[in-house]
Amino acid sequence: MEKIGTVLRTMGERATVQVGYQSSTDCKVCPIGYLCALNRCELFEFEALNPQGAKVGDRVRIELGTAKSLAAYGLAYGVPMIGLIVGAIVGAAIAGYYDGYETPIVAAFTLLGTGAGFAITLLKGRKFKATPVITAVLRPAEKS
Repeated sequence: MEKIGTVLRTMGERATVQVGYQSSTDCKVCPIGYLCALNRCELFEFEALNPQGAKVGDRVRIELGTAKSLAAYGLAYGVPMIGLIVGAIVGAAIAGYYDGYETPIVAAFTLLGTGAGFAITLLKGRKFKATPVITAVLRPAEKS
């Protein structure tokens, strides 16, 4: 994930960066959802690591590291999917003991597993911090 923004203030090894529209989605579950604007015209601010030494007023390129991006996607999409699969497997194992009720039991455990996966995503997602990094200070003529 990459975005261009302007440094508003610096604080030691960190900087507050203002950027514009990032995404048209409003996903409260996403662990990195705070990076997305709710409105195309809206500007928003967030903290980024500043290893490039950017100063107030500099235009900068910020990126979210690959490992953090993959971890965020895994948390947002992988954990509920694992819950769904585990729920279906457990439901299928239990359903063998109840003749005539196999389908509702498998469906119920699949829903329970998916719900548990989403609950874990919500709990872990609130604590997940994916900090962007300033990767370049752009020259005035450079757009991206």
